[in-house]
Parts: sequence; structure tokens; C-alpha cells
Amino acid sequence: MANTKVPEAAHPFYFKYDTIKGYFMQSEDDTDSSKFDFRKQNFGLIDREYGTEEAGVDEAKLHWQSFEKYVESLNEKSEEGVQYKVLFLGRHGQGWHNVAETKYGTAAWDCYWSLLDGADGITWSDALLTDLGQDQARDVNELWKSLLPKGIPAPETYYVSPLTRTIETADLSFKGLELPEDRPYAPIGKELLREALGVHTCDRRSTASHIRSAFPHVALEPGFSEEDPLWEADYREPRSARKYRLAQFLDDIFEHDDGAFLSLTSHSGAIASVLEAIGHRTFALQTGGVIPVFVKAERVNGKREAPPKEPSEAPPACSSPPPAWSSSS
Repeated sequence: MANTKVPEAAHPFYFKYDTIKGYFMQSEDDTDSSKFDFRKQNFGLIDREYGTEEAGVDEAKLHWQSFEKYVESLNEKSEEGVQYKVLFLGRHGQGWHNVAETKYGTAAWDCYWSLLDGADGITWSDALLTDLGQDQARDVNELWKSLLPKGIPAPETYYVSPLTRTIETADLSFKGLELPEDRPYAPIGKELLREALGVHTCDRRSTASHIRSAFPHVALEPGFSEEDPLWEADYREPRSARKYRLAQFLDDIFEHDDGAFLSLTSHSGAIASVLEAIGHRTFALQTGGVIPVFVKAERVNGKREAPPKEPSEAPPACSSPPPAWSSSS
């Protein structure tokens, strides 16, 4: 198996995922991810007709409400084992580990600095958000605040990676919003929603006791262990294993969550793996970025095929700091 510390799903089925194009600009091949700003583009919702429009609906609410009804109608008419969900994939705001990688350069970061808990007055083990990262999350909060009166459906469930920076991001993104009573912000910490596992201390989570103390409003999923069971100091999870893990996470929520609109606050690598697992085009997110995806899932009998265990994705560790090398070079 790709990572022996990630348990295989017990049930004898999985889901085949497809991205439904034509609804969000980010899913279209001609959208330039380096220039696209979801905050200025209504989260990327394409202005189109759905066949579910109702007369007399406020024009400002028409598009989101019609889209929500369209998704509901697809689920009502779908065959057994087929379902549709809209996932709001949010990347955490800038963390101190992002600052450190920029400071030291990617090559030096990967082979030396990322193995430490911090240096030069910066701590990045289970990194916290910077002031900029907090502002990026608040920008998302302002976007939701502006769109909720215009009919955007609030998430029915809020899933978060249990890393500090992702919980902080979700809190700043959703706390204080006027959400429907049946859709309160009640985040659920999911172990499999984490960034690539191993080597980098910024991706090693804190203990369950610390998370519960610092974030008592976060419900950690059943079986959440006190110590981090997945992080290894000398093995960095390869991309194939990360995709398999995130596909398992999707299988879990598609099997157990009846909601059609879900929020997932995670990390750049994890989100890239989710996009790969659902057949979505590559779409780079800046820190604090959010991408909605419209997904069709079809239940398939049998077990999801696990990739073979591959060598660690991290380069060999350096015994001393190498010369700085910029990731933009």
C-alpha cells in the first residue's frame, strides 16, 4: 500500500468521480489560474440558465438559487449509487512556513530548514497564520457575507484539516456570518484532509488534547488519536499516495454526508490531489484561495486500488544549511 499508516477503507466499494464542467469558470480550460480572482467573480459561478429559474425571484439571488435547485433536482432524479455535490475547496491563508520557504529558498527549505521546528525567530512546526494569512481568510469571510444575501447556499458541513493554520483559516472565513439555523459553522476535523505527510514539521499536527483545548468548537472525527499517527520524520508522502489518501477522504464524505454543498478547508497539495481525484483540471491556488467544484460521484463495487509504495518525495536531508535558492529562480 502507498502508506501503511493510512488505513484502507473497510467497505467493499468506492466512488468514481467526474467534474461537471460548464458551471464554474475555474473548471474551464481557458481560465488562467494565475490571473483569476474568485473574489471578483462571484466564486466563479458562470452566468447561465438551469431550467430551474422561478418567476419573481430577486435578480441578485437568481443565479445561485437556480443553481442550488438544479443540483437538488439532479440528486432527486439520479440513479441509485449516483450523487452530486458542490465542494468549496479552501486553501489556508499564508502561514509562517510559507514565509520561511520564501526566506530560505525552496531547495534549502526542502532539504534542511523544513526538518526543523523553526529558526531565526520563526516557528513553523504546525504553523500558525501570519497577519497576512489572517487577512486573506477575512477576505473570504467578506465574500461570503456579500453573497449570502444574494442566495449562495451556505455549506451544510464544514470539514477542516486538523492543522492549526487550516482551523484558523476556517474560523476567520466562517465565524460571524449570518448562516441559516440548520447550517451553522460547526467544523469537523478530518485526519485524511491534511497536507502531504512526513518530513516537514509544518505538516505534523499537534496532539488531540492541544487541538481540543485551543479549538473546543472543532469536533474531531471518531477515532482521532492523541498523537499524530501519520507523520514520519524520514518519509515524505509521494503524490500518488497523497491522491489515494484524498480519494479515500472523498469516499468517506460521499458515503456518509447527505449534504450537497460542503466546505473543505485544507492545503495546496491536498487540494491539488482532490482536483486530480475528481478529474478536474490543474488549478493553482494562492494562499487563502477558494475553488468551488461541481462533482458527480458513481458508486463502484470493489476496493479502490492502492498505488505501490514509492520512495520518499523529499530530497536527502542536508547536514548543514545549503546556500539560499529562490523558488522563483
